[in-house]
Amino acid sequence: MKKFNFVEQLPTYLSDKYEKQYFLIFSIIVAGRNAKMATEKTWELLKWVLPDETPFQYLQGQSLICLLQKAKIGQYNRIKRAIEDAIKLDVETCTLQQLESCHGIGPKTSRFFILNTRKNAQCAVLDTHILKWLDKQIGWYLDVPKTTPSATKYLKLEQHAIRLMNKQYPNMSLAQADFEIWKSYSTK
Repeated sequence: MKKFNFVEQLPTYLSDKYEKQYFLIFSIIVAGRNAKMATEKTWELLKWVLPDETPFQYLQGQSLICLLQKAKIGQYNRIKRAIEDAIKLDVETCTLQQLESCHGIGPKTSRFFILNTRKNAQCAVLDTHILKWLDKQIGWYLDVPKTTPSATKYLKLEQHAIRLMNKQYPNMSLAQADFEIWKSYSTK
């Protein structure tokens, strides 16, 4: 099993099914957590995947709650239900709506996955880092919350974020711009 370090590797476009499945599991685990810790917990969960199987195949053949507890991931019920729903999806073609139909996956997690697995994805991950950046850009104009907003406000702010990211980072994909903003605000 290959160990991924998403803290350092993003925004490398994840192109193969194996990487996308691993990344979807990471996306579920990282919600509300430190990325470095989530990277380690994802590795603990998936390190025994055999070379001839995918992460989803491995998880389907195991007691998921036992694996989550052994890896000391926490939030066991939420993560278990989210993974059980997510492994039914096709990571190559799933939509934002399909991802968000999974228990515990909201707009931020679904967009995080899509942004880093689809070339030229046009969405924004409104995490605390992007919201801080957005507040600096347009806080005088719009009330930018400190935490991820509800659905209607999310969509409105997302459009502003996309437009501003394209303007401020014209030679980067939105995934690259997101990563640059995340790096600059994650240490502050």
